[in-house]
Amino acid sequence: AGEGEGGGDGAAEHASNSPGRALVQEEARPVSMWESLFSGGGGAGAGGESSLFGSGGAHVRGLYLWSRSPGTGKTMLMDMFFDAVPLAAKRRVHFHDFMLDVHGRTHRVGSVADPLATVADGLAAEARLLCLDELMVTDVADAMMIGRLFDALWARGVVVVGTSNRHPTELYENGLQRELFMPFIDAVQERCVVHEIASGTDYRHRATLSSASTYFVGEDEHERLKERVRLTSGEPCVLEPDEVAVQMGRTIKVPRAAKLNRAALFRYDELCGEPVGAADFLGLLKAYPTLALSGVPIFDAGNKHTAYRFVTLVDVAYDQRAKLLIGAAGTPLELFENVVTVKEARETATSGETPNPYQVVDDNLGFAKERTISRLTEMQTKEYILTTKAMAHEHLKETRETKRRRAI
Repeated sequence: AGEGEGGGDGAAEHASNSPGRALVQEEARPVSMWESLFSGGGGAGAGGESSLFGSGGAHVRGLYLWSRSPGTGKTMLMDMFFDAVPLAAKRRVHFHDFMLDVHGRTHRVGSVADPLATVADGLAAEARLLCLDELMVTDVADAMMIGRLFDALWARGVVVVGTSNRHPTELYENGLQRELFMPFIDAVQERCVVHEIASGTDYRHRATLSSASTYFVGEDEHERLKERVRLTSGEPCVLEPDEVAVQMGRTIKVPRAAKLNRAALFRYDELCGEPVGAADFLGLLKAYPTLALSGVPIFDAGNKHTAYRFVTLVDVAYDQRAKLLIGAAGTPLELFENVVTVKEARETATSGETPNPYQVVDDNLGFAKERTISRLTEMQTKEYILTTKAMAHEHLKETRETKRRRAI
């Protein structure tokens, strides 16, 4: 079966046989376990809201769910909890997107005495439960504001649930002026239950690879991707330049776009070689939920900064359920074979092994590589492809075309 076959049956198969469901069966942890992690949990208050949502102050608790291993089900468990909480005022968002929103709100409030307090007022008015996926701090500007922002949210009664690949004490490790960030780490450990998902299984690797390839390795990968983009909807489509508006009046030039199919093709340097970030990727993927990227290199010291952008692109694409087609110089594992953490580099040095001349010693990239490899692997599976926004768009187009033909 191809990517678009199976419609409803495929969706049913995804719901019952997905690696996430395997995790649920193995862990057997109902939503009540999550509620018990909050002080005051158990039972329901007025209006059917769980008693974990108190009136604010010291009684407001949260959860910080972490695992260094990727694919252990952190996001899936958080999403199950989010869906099950009988509360209208709740928000689930990727941490990248949340901080972009915070910066945008801060800019819009203008010259008030305490911009972050005003931003916190707005966020708290919109959501009493805030679920943040992939909490990771690498930017000094974010690090300097996060502590005050979350103190303000907690003071306003917002319950924060987050997932991360790092223990709170490892957040913003080796960052500039980290001593100013330490109070936030202390607050997270005081305000939240810190819970490790200590599973050695990456459930993304249990899924079934799609029969229609989305990841290509070889010299002709660009041409193969171009053909995939042209035929996204099953019929040839002309590729032409386009320009996409993103945040703050910025735009991204799209060198090859199949507008009818909402699919775009970039060479690696045309996208990751430019000064782009999460906000740019988010705007691009909203316009083109199918994105093809050719020429992804093996990462080394010479292209470390573009590797950061590639990791961010994969994170945003995964969170947005975009279809990401990749042409690369190696497998996902091979792309990051030169990337190590400081600890790994020290272990190699003391073991007497010959140093790798292409080695990239970087904690942030080192921690991110396993997650990125895991996500690139999952993005090739039938289960993932059936849930993408691109798949929904293609199904809608197919339905419209069928109706048109019947009308004729």
